[in-house]
Amino acid sequence: MTETMKASAALSETRILDSFHGRATAQLAPDAPVWLAWRSQGRQIAAGWYESADLAGAIEQARADLPEAPHPDALELCVTHGWQTVAPEALAGAFPNSLRGLVGMEILADGKLTRVAPTRAIATNRAPLREIERLAKLKRVTPEAWASAARIRRFNADQFLLLIPEDKCLRLWRGGQIQAPDTVDAALLQETIAGLIGWMWCNLHSDGRMTYKYWPSRGSESKADNTIRQFMATVALGRIAARSGSPPDATGARASLTYNLDKFYAEEDGLGMIIFEGKAKLGAMALAALAILEFREAGILDAADHEAKFSALCAGILHLWQENGAFRTFLKPADRNDNQNFYPGEALLFLAALHRKTRDPDLARRCIASFQYYRDWHLADPNPAFVPWHSQAYVMLWEDLGAPELAEFVFDRNDWILQMQQWDGRLHPDFQGRFYNPERPDYGPPHASSTGVYMEGLADAWRLAHRLGDTARADRYATALRRGLRAIRQLQFRDRQIDGYYISKPEAVMGGLRTETYNNEIRVDNVQHCLMALLKLDSEPDFNWSGGL
Repeated sequence: MTETMKASAALSETRILDSFHGRATAQLAPDAPVWLAWRSQGRQIAAGWYESADLAGAIEQARADLPEAPHPDALELCVTHGWQTVAPEALAGAFPNSLRGLVGMEILADGKLTRVAPTRAIATNRAPLREIERLAKLKRVTPEAWASAARIRRFNADQFLLLIPEDKCLRLWRGGQIQAPDTVDAALLQETIAGLIGWMWCNLHSDGRMTYKYWPSRGSESKADNTIRQFMATVALGRIAARSGSPPDATGARASLTYNLDKFYAEEDGLGMIIFEGKAKLGAMALAALAILEFREAGILDAADHEAKFSALCAGILHLWQENGAFRTFLKPADRNDNQNFYPGEALLFLAALHRKTRDPDLARRCIASFQYYRDWHLADPNPAFVPWHSQAYVMLWEDLGAPELAEFVFDRNDWILQMQQWDGRLHPDFQGRFYNPERPDYGPPHASSTGVYMEGLADAWRLAHRLGDTARADRYATALRRGLRAIRQLQFRDRQIDGYYISKPEAVMGGLRTETYNNEIRVDNVQHCLMALLKLDSEPDFNWSGGL
């Protein structure tokens, strides 16, 4: 380490000491080791656990382990406290996902000591319990058997990030910083949208392929794929292009549509389908058709572009529609009829958009029949996943047909959805604004894409309430949407130095959305659902950004 770098590091240590409980000496608790990890452009170049009477001594020890090159640009610290022994039967309760990145784990087994710092759990995107599974596998025993013979302790930690060139020290929460509720305004909306759009374009490849899933900690893509989410991303790109009016944006959107149709489209007996791994899902067919329809309306496509495929997709969708209003949800395999909470709503959203274009009375009849069928179906066994897709379809149908029962159902169901949003002050602050019901795990785990799609439906429900003059309801929905923006911004990779301190390939990550605050996996639907919800708010000049949270 050069003398200049040593001097800079020494000066920076005073920032850490000043930040640590405001005490210049930063005395450490006895037997409370400190995790220190030096990083250069996101890559860890030296790290370890250090024990000293004070923080300055621990940092001095860590400096001795630095390589000559590369020079560090950041130092990650965890000052531990609150150590507790955890019984084997209490492991799940001591290390839940909600505490990943806030608590660490120490394991003593066969004379070997292993520690996982909270910030390391975030940087590697691994839950502490994964370490137990790994060690048990090495011994060829079950995790339960291995844990019963080990001593396991949990600890808390004060987390810091020292930005060395800037001589700046930041306190971290779960490896990042909290997006304060009082920062939620129209400017934050624009910043968040810009980041999401930036991620979309950065992850659209030259041949039109969109990154489906990316692992920031590994710096690599997953090989997984999903046709529904890919065509939803294509729809999102079309809406970006329609908003900007930019020819390059339109070119990118067309490339995405062409790539996905070339890869996934098939036709049989005049029925168009989107097929992947032997499955032709109603939802994928509907979103592919919606992309073509919206691209035409926005002038991204000419009316004749992809006409044969569009007509065949329409035929395939209507083939799966039944006279009682229900949909079959798979064209292949023909005996599958699950995912009723998702695919029919996606199909109805397309059919509502098609009706808006054609004003076909038979199409209106089919849509109303499906509304009546699925209203009763849903109320018999409510599931929140059903609500946002049907809300978007029914608001559009209400605007075009004026049936009061459509508005009544949208309001009833979105009032119910508000109960899914978490805002209680007892929550961890980085969870506030997300949509998740911990008392109903069968509704699914907390997830960026869930928050985004609920907000898509709520944005349309807000528009409906606003146009009907239902001020009280519109205000409730607006509050929920502002809270949702805070949750989305919390999940966004927005600063290469701070929340991206462990990212080696920031160009593939910035602007994207973590799946959760403790799970940095980026999936394309995380981004596109939240983006399409926020684009709806951006297009509403009457939306109230001055209300509280």
